[in-house]
Amino acid sequence: MVVSIFMGCGGSSSSTGDGGAGGDGSGGARGRGNPECTTSDQCVAPEVCESATQTCVSPGAPCASQAECTGGTYCEATANVCLQSSLGTPCVGPDNCNGECLNGFCGCSGVAHERQLESSPLDIYLVLDRTGSMGTDCAYVAGSSPPISSKACFATYALADYLVEVSPAVDTSLAFNVMSLSNDCTGSSYDPPLIGKTSLPVASDSALVQRISDEDFSGGFGTRIEGALRGIANYTANNQAAGREMVGVLITDGDATQCDTNNSNLAAIIADHLTNTGLRTFIIGMSGANEDNLEELAVAGGADPHDDFCGDVATPCHYWNVGDASGDVLANALQAISQQAVPLPCEIDVTGLTAPEGEVLDYGRVNVTLTQGETVTTIPQVGNAGACPLDQPAWYYDVPNAPTKIHLCENACDTVSTAGDGANLNVVAGCTNTIVVQ
Repeated sequence: MVVSIFMGCGGSSSSTGDGGAGGDGSGGARGRGNPECTTSDQCVAPEVCESATQTCVSPGAPCASQAECTGGTYCEATANVCLQSSLGTPCVGPDNCNGECLNGFCGCSGVAHERQLESSPLDIYLVLDRTGSMGTDCAYVAGSSPPISSKACFATYALADYLVEVSPAVDTSLAFNVMSLSNDCTGSSYDPPLIGKTSLPVASDSALVQRISDEDFSGGFGTRIEGALRGIANYTANNQAAGREMVGVLITDGDATQCDTNNSNLAAIIADHLTNTGLRTFIIGMSGANEDNLEELAVAGGADPHDDFCGDVATPCHYWNVGDASGDVLANALQAISQQAVPLPCEIDVTGLTAPEGEVLDYGRVNVTLTQGETVTTIPQVGNAGACPLDQPAWYYDVPNAPTKIHLCENACDTVSTAGDGANLNVVAGCTNTIVVQ
């Protein structure tokens, strides 16, 4: 995905309207919070639906092609009439736009800067609890079901199936270790791992799958969470690769019984790691674990809040509860962690945004659009993070009157993140108004 910042649509300066910057001087920016229409059938004739702004507008002259519409109008394909153009409406030339025709859509001229927003490749260091409380272990057989009803066997199959079948959104590798294989509390035994970084997905007979399948869940040296967390911190800090994101993941079904057993002290290990390195540690809990303790660890590790896999912890939570690991819940949790771990295009630096020639930069005349193939979606603005709607994409400034960043609300972030490479996220300035959620 590419994000572009444009300037120079022209139009008069505007004042702040309800719900965010922008408008026509009277708070009249066309909103997208409650669209008037999605089809012309929802408008009162002779008005038709203008799809880019989802408003009912008066039609112009009949048309059969874009060339027949001039003076900043375009040919609306469904109604076959000329309509006033806006950011994102189709065009074949400048006559169809109030600004400039860019790649078949009306936009603003003058690229300020452009950067790639493709997610970084991801390296995961996964440490699995292999203590006796996990129950009887089993060997993994591809294409079959777990032969034993135990957390150890369910986890073995769930992890192996995930590693074999996963289709990661980005280039992903995984290194593997188990907790409490030795009596180490310092974390020194976790580097090197049992299995080094391995590109995913893997074959069912790979060394990674075989090592998980062969694990003996006999209890070892007790639940040494301190050793595991220090090991994750040491390994992830020492084995970063340029241009790749690195995270740690701990899967456990219990509280610490050996080494330091104070949960706040354990949380401090990965909190300090996050502060010093910027590297996050994610926590997956299984039946038997104290959920509040694991949530404390997950918050310290830097996980973002989410509403699924929360168990009995109030939502939103930061850790993942996968129960006994049966079914696909563990795979789903790992997928969710991967999506959190890779940098997503949900924050846009606008410090390079400049005014069109002869004008003063007006942050009330900025729009954000997402172009996917033949479709351009204008993402509306809200005043702040607390105003983000639950039912549609939106964005907001970090500091409304002197912004340095545009933040995408969760829905917009999800939309942009799944748009894929080849899509364009455009930030345009100097236009007539800002589309806002009203």
